[in-house]
Amino acid sequence: MTDLNTRDAKLVQWLNEAHVKEAELEADLTAHIALTEKQSYKKRLQEHLKETRDHKRRVASRIKKLGGSAASGPSLLGVPDVVGEVAGKAVAAVKGQVGAARAAVTEQAETHVRNAQDELREEHVEIAIYTRLEVFATEVGDRETAQLAKGIRRDEERMANFLDAELKRLVKDVVKAEVPAALRAHRRRRSTARRSTSAPRARTTARRSPRGKPGSARSRGSRTSRATSRS
Repeated sequence: MTDLNTRDAKLVQWLNEAHVKEAELEADLTAHIALTEKQSYKKRLQEHLKETRDHKRRVASRIKKLGGSAASGPSLLGVPDVVGEVAGKAVAAVKGQVGAARAAVTEQAETHVRNAQDELREEHVEIAIYTRLEVFATEVGDRETAQLAKGIRRDEERMANFLDAELKRLVKDVVKAEVPAALRAHRRRRSTARRSTSAPRARTTARRSPRGKPGSARSRGSRTSRATSRS
């Protein structure tokens, strides 16, 4: 890496943090896809894996243009690349083992929920990384880095929005898989509604006399009129 001024050195540092996070998530997504059976969810993960690889490539290209060098794999944020890369690979390996072990002892629906929760958390980490990169690059006049960070941040926000909605759907799958129908809230609501509609209607106290029937007000009025005319 060539000698960089203060501005470019900070940009390269933060871009490297973004690069190693993308590499870490590439490994995480690959592992999660292998554990996912719900096809609509799996398809979106596969699409985001492609985006993640593209993000990693574009960030590495920008680092190179600034005169820096990209770390070759996952590391820990805010520490030197040599140390961070080794530690990061160890963290990624442990996360993968934990995920596989969890999937082996939990129901499929539960595995989906836990993975989606982890993915949503990591998307927000990435959003924060690219937000500070965009703001910093804008403030120091690096329009190209700012545009790169802004574009990637939008991809991460779209994925976070998907995961936020998907997490709710996946929790409902857990309810269907593990909770008896009689104990679900919607079942209780339907039962209450049926009891309400089956309640007897209030009886009206007023009786209506049939039209023209002897004894009715209309009939009595007609007899009175006829008697008056005869007299």
